[in-house]
Amino acid sequence: MTAAPARKKKPAAHRYPRDTDFVLPAALTLGHRSRGPRLGENTWDLRDFIPRTSRQRFVNLAGATSDLDRRTMKEYLYARLRVPVGRLAKPIKVTWLAEDGRNFLRTMQTLSAIGVPRLQDLRKEHLDSFLTHVRPFGPGTVESQIATLKTIAVLGDHLSADRLTMVPWPYRSARQISGLQPGTENTTARIPEEIMRPFLTGVVFYVETAAQDVITARRELARIDATEVPRSSPGGARQKFEQFIAERRAQGRGIPALPLERLARRPAASVIDGVVQAPNLAMAELLTQVRCAYHLLPLLEEAGSELGYEEGGLPFSRADWPSTGRPWRPEFSRSTLEAETSYVRTACWAAIAYLSGMRDAEVRDLRRDCARVETAADGRPRYKIHGRVYKDRKVTGEEADWVVLDLVHRAVKVLLAVNDDPTHLFGYTASHGSLGLIRQIPQRLNDFRDHLNELFSDDAGLFVPAPAVTGTDNPDPQDDARAVSDTGTVPAEPMAWRFDTLQFRRTLAWHIANQPFGMVAGTRQYKHASFAIFEGYAGTSASGFADEVEADKATAKLDYVEDLYHDWNEGGQSAGGATPRIEAEFDRIRAELGDLPGTAASPERLRTMLRHLTRTLHPGVLNDCFHQPATAVCEKRSKGLGRPLPMLNMCLTCPNSRRSSVHLPRLHQTRASAVNELGDAKDLPAHQQSALGHFIATLDSLIDELRQTKRPETP
Repeated sequence: MTAAPARKKKPAAHRYPRDTDFVLPAALTLGHRSRGPRLGENTWDLRDFIPRTSRQRFVNLAGATSDLDRRTMKEYLYARLRVPVGRLAKPIKVTWLAEDGRNFLRTMQTLSAIGVPRLQDLRKEHLDSFLTHVRPFGPGTVESQIATLKTIAVLGDHLSADRLTMVPWPYRSARQISGLQPGTENTTARIPEEIMRPFLTGVVFYVETAAQDVITARRELARIDATEVPRSSPGGARQKFEQFIAERRAQGRGIPALPLERLARRPAASVIDGVVQAPNLAMAELLTQVRCAYHLLPLLEEAGSELGYEEGGLPFSRADWPSTGRPWRPEFSRSTLEAETSYVRTACWAAIAYLSGMRDAEVRDLRRDCARVETAADGRPRYKIHGRVYKDRKVTGEEADWVVLDLVHRAVKVLLAVNDDPTHLFGYTASHGSLGLIRQIPQRLNDFRDHLNELFSDDAGLFVPAPAVTGTDNPDPQDDARAVSDTGTVPAEPMAWRFDTLQFRRTLAWHIANQPFGMVAGTRQYKHASFAIFEGYAGTSASGFADEVEADKATAKLDYVEDLYHDWNEGGQSAGGATPRIEAEFDRIRAELGDLPGTAASPERLRTMLRHLTRTLHPGVLNDCFHQPATAVCEKRSKGLGRPLPMLNMCLTCPNSRRSSVHLPRLHQTRASAVNELGDAKDLPAHQQSALGHFIATLDSLIDELRQTKRPETP
């Protein structure tokens, strides 16, 4: 008997979400107090489910212009959290939900502008108009809106009220259509050394010195505020004010002035040299311990006319600024003390971010117990910061450690003293009484730069200088001119460097990568502090910082090889075992490019052709190594360890080495050091003196070889 064929089950009808359904998948709300917002709400509050550092913690659906668009937007975002879309085949993270909602609204506004009020009305003939409308906003906007439109098409089965009936541009990606070219090298501007040096000086001063003054002043002011002021006897308040004015007169000082930011309270008052010509009654009441002395305001105004006005008034000590030997700022007032507290927070952020390589969100998410000290194998203390990495991770992030300097731990201690959030290091009680977390870091950094200039600039110029060309690692000399007229070139006006959070990580990575041994700042900018940073940075791989350093190393190597090529092409001398092989490559590249005198080769094409040489290049102080295992001396002399080891004398005579004009001064310097050592080494054993003498003779031979090498003239 033949069995009847099994009947195929009909696919279950797709259920569209209802207004009572929770927006977030259940897995994202485990361990939280609630399940979060429901679909029917017009504002989705996500604060309990994403890090406090996220800028967009609400999804506002009120921006939709019609009920139809609003319903479609809700279902679209609901599906985005559950349905994998795109090359990564993953639902979006909840931290991107607000941005994705804004992209949806922008795309719908574009459709409406070209005469497509509903998704279902979009036809193929509308696509050209869509591109024409968005192209003026740049390739980034084009890619974003096309990607959103394609995603809407993919999620059509999840949209009940309105959906696309076609797939726009089915065989082309959003990036191909936009023309946006992905950069192969890091394009984030690094902070120039002439900017970073004074800025970092100000940061260190604030962390180590100014912060202590601010902390002391805050504590003293809190003590004064907590002291109950007794009610004055009849005439007692006036007597205290008169005594206060007499003391100011005897000291040759003025009356505390109203803070500039409160000028609106006395609009008729004039401002001279930034000082409001009106008394600060609240400050006078605080200093004299008098309550409700408004009736004595005319007495202060009369004294101000005689004695003048001065900033601040709180008589707390202030450290000296080393360059002048004078207090680093005028006296504090309540408002300036609060402002200085904000600047201290910014300085601490800069110290932690720059001396660790952490991202902005990673810094601001640090907990109060993030600082840890461990003992290294050699007995030295190793300072670490424990935090979380969020980029390319799940919403809750992953734990990670950063090796830092002790200055970073001092910044943490400062923040523990000025901030009172029970969990977050950068959280504090705001003026309205609720807990806040510092935000808008780029604006804070630029305000801090301006504040340093206000405090510490002198007749020689701005403390943090303003370069004429900003925002690029390699300024084009042609950019030095803003315009050219009949009267000649008009130089560019200096503009203050615009800081952003990415530049600090980029700058540290660049400094580590762009020196022969990766210890750049150690010898020059950071002095003894360098070793701890550069020894420990590789341990931060969880944060991706080591990968950024490696990317910068690749760029630095390519820059270096390009310099070697130009030096060779201009007749520079070279020597060493690898010279014939490398110069044969240079000769081939030059012939293919036609890079002859009087011609200009394409820089992009030249870099492409030179890139393969960076795979074996190891820049060095006395020579460069273009490593080939088959002929490398270090490969043959280190079999016992199982890995090649650089050996100075062996490297100098290795078939893989190449020396050029850049190494000649270093060879001279090394020879001079060896001669000095030999001169002071009379008590050394004979074999050690012989080794030094042989080393000097080798250096002499290499110097002569490099000086005398002549490359055949190009035919």
